Amino acid sequence: MGVGDMAYGINNSGSFTVSLTLTVDDARALWAAAADRALAAPGMTLADVLDTIGPREDPAIAECIAMLTAPAALPGCSLQSYDVVEDAQELAPAHIIQLPTHPVLRAAHA
Repeated sequence: MGVGDMAYGINNSGSFTVSLTLTVDDARALWAAAADRALAAPGMTLADVLDTIGPREDPAIAECIAMLTAPAALPGCSLQSYDVVEDAQELAPAHIIQLPTHPVLRAAHA
């Protein structure tokens, strides 16, 4: 009898949330790992990597994290959602910029 043959909680089904909170200490190391993972995919080129996670000098951090943490298929489960979201506390405060107003000039009809 194998583990797969045991009938533990067969009728137990429901929705579960798994959370992972990260602090990025080295964006270049994160980018390098994400680029390596991306380039391992069949048909992926360096241009595709740059389009997906940005250049090493200005990496798209959320996309790098998504590349490395995207869940693999779990037997008996269906993935409902997967998000990588930057904490709001880390964002710079928004500033309202007042632009000068100019009258709308209408084109002359010929």
